Amino acid sequence: MANVPDTKAAKLSVIESISDKAAKLVAQNRQLTEQCDKLVRQNGRLAEDNAALKASIASLQRRVAVLELGEGFSGGGTGRKKAQARVGRLMREVDKCIALLNG
Repeated sequence: MANVPDTKAAKLSVIESISDKAAKLVAQNRQLTEQCDKLVRQNGRLAEDNAALKASIASLQRRVAVLELGEGFSGGGTGRKKAQARVGRLMREVDKCIALLNG
């Protein structure tokens, strides 16, 4: 019967060990959940920044195209040829749109 108390002590030790491990897992889960929430918020902010930067890039590209077109008409050489080619492309595109509307 001397082994009975030792067995109870061993069982209590195992239970305490499992309880400690469960508490650590709960704490780790809480920490990871907070980190995940933080990363989700950061991802949202970065997505908004990315969209704003893409819009800015598109706007700047349009401005560059307009400036290049204006420079091409005011200057000579290859700039003028590029400008005339662009105007030609735009005119063909407008003609296609008109044809689609009429037909």
